[in-house]
Amino acid sequence: MFKFKFDRKIKNGYYTASYFKKTIHIIKKYQPRNEVVMQFTHFHKSPVKVCGIEESVALLKASIKTKDWKQIKIYGKQDGDIVENAQPVLLIVGPYEIFGTFENIIDGILARRSSVCNNCDQMLKLITPQQLIYMADRTDDYLVQPYDGYAAYVGGVRHFVTDASIELIKNKKNIDVTGTIPHALIQQYDGNLNLAMQDYIKEYGAKNAVALIDYHNDVQSEIKLLSKDFNNLFAVRVDTSANLIDEGLVRTIKDARNNMKLYGVSPELIKLTRKVLDESGFKQTKIIASSGIDVAKIKTYQIAKAPVDYYGVGSSLITRNIHFTADLVIKNGKAQAKTGRKLFMNINNIEKLHSYH
Repeated sequence: MFKFKFDRKIKNGYYTASYFKKTIHIIKKYQPRNEVVMQFTHFHKSPVKVCGIEESVALLKASIKTKDWKQIKIYGKQDGDIVENAQPVLLIVGPYEIFGTFENIIDGILARRSSVCNNCDQMLKLITPQQLIYMADRTDDYLVQPYDGYAAYVGGVRHFVTDASIELIKNKKNIDVTGTIPHALIQQYDGNLNLAMQDYIKEYGAKNAVALIDYHNDVQSEIKLLSKDFNNLFAVRVDTSANLIDEGLVRTIKDARNNMKLYGVSPELIKLTRKVLDESGFKQTKIIASSGIDVAKIKTYQIAKAPVDYYGVGSSLITRNIHFTADLVIKNGKAQAKTGRKLFMNINNIEKLHSYH
C-alpha cells in the first residue's frame, strides 16, 4: 500500500546512537551469533492504534544485507491494529549485531507514527472522516509531512491539504487534497473578502469555494457583505484566535468580554455564524471550525450542539504521546532481560503475530 523512502546513510549508522554502534562492535568481537528476541512495546495507559510497523520492516529489509536478512525472523502486528499496553507490536529474532543499528530508529518510527495514527483514530470516534480536514502542515518540519500523512491515513483521515501528505499512499481513490483560502489572500485585497472570493472563484470555480470569515473579527458583518455578491457558498471557515472575542458576540451578549468561554471559536460563535448564514440566504452553506481544535473542544461543541460541519485540525493530531521501548528479552532460547521486562507473550505462540518472512 505504501512506498517508503529511506536515507541511504541509515544503514551506515548515521542516525544510530553512538552507544549502539559501540555495543555492536563489542558483540561482534566478543559475543557473536547469539540468537536473541528483541521486543518493541508501548506502555500507554490505554490501547493504541499502532502504526509504523510496515515502515520499520521495510527499513530493515532495505538496510540489511541479503545474507544477514536470511538469519533473522520478524513478527509484528499490522498497521492499524489495536494493541494493549505491554503487548508486542514487533519482534525481531536473530543475532543482535545484524539489526541493533536500527533499535533507536525503529523506536522513533513507531512512536511518531502511532501517536499520529492514534490521535486521528481517537478524534474519529467523535466525528466522521468526511468531517475532518488534516491541517497539520504548519505545525512541524515540512519533511515529516509524507510520513505523518501516511500515519493519519491509517488512523482514518481522508482529507489533506498538501500533496506531500498523500505521497506515500498508493491507493488515492478515496482521499483528496482540499483547503480554504488563507488570510494572506484577503490581505492582498486590503481586507475585502468579497473581491478575494470573486477572483478565487474565477480561477478555481464555485463548487467547493470556502470563505474565511474572521479577518476583521466580525463574522456577522462579513457574512452579510458576502450575501450581496454571492448566491451561495460551499462553506465558511471560522478561525478566530483564542485571545479574541468576535465583535458579533460582543454586540449580542451582555458583558461578553469578561466571559473567557466566548473567546476563540466558541460554540456560541458557531451558533451565531449559523444563524446569520441562514438569515442571509446561505442555508446550504457549511461551517468549518479551526484554530486549536482537539478532542476536548469537539466534545464541547457536541455538548453545546454547535452546528459544526467540518473541523480543520492541526497540532493536536501530531502531538507525540505514545512512546515505545525496545528490549532484548530472550537469549539463545532462555529468558534474559532487565528487571521488569520479559517476553509479553508465550514464545510458542509467536506465530500468532504476522510474519514478515
